[in-house]
Amino acid sequence: MTENNTTAAPAPEYFAALLREVLGENYQPPAQQDCILTFPLDQVRSAAEHAVTATKHALGPGDPDARPRLWWIKGDGTFLMSNGIDNSPNARDDKGHWRHIAFADNWGPGTDPSTVLGGDDLHETLDLTHPVDDGPALIELLRNAPDHATRFLLHIAHDDEGMALTMTTE
Repeated sequence: MTENNTTAAPAPEYFAALLREVLGENYQPPAQQDCILTFPLDQVRSAAEHAVTATKHALGPGDPDARPRLWWIKGDGTFLMSNGIDNSPNARDDKGHWRHIAFADNWGPGTDPSTVLGGDDLHETLDLTHPVDDGPALIELLRNAPDHATRFLLHIAHDDEGMALTMTTE
């Protein structure tokens, strides 16, 4: 008879208790907060247009089919990026960064958005071509933003059932 010496991952409650023991009784895991992230509108438009004009699209977690989308990613900073597949030599800028990406104001590389958005990494898909809540499709919202608009706003609200996103420009 062989023994299995692997240990299951601790339950989240146990993990939080362990962190409180190590970090002190006042430790609280980062909570998700309602907030508004702002992005440079020109960079979001560029990423969206890239996705819309791309001939191939990557699938994200839970995406049922390949079509134009922006991905909202939270990890090392938080950003929106095109899901368009582009292997051309100019897909990256002179510093090696992807061209079709827009970081949220004050949440660029090297920042930790978990203080506002909770502790886990995040990937949300924003469909560019289907109407949102009986309104225009996201690509139309971006294309038809007022001439004076310079920011894309991603409103994030949390409740018992999950997260709700609302998108506007200003």
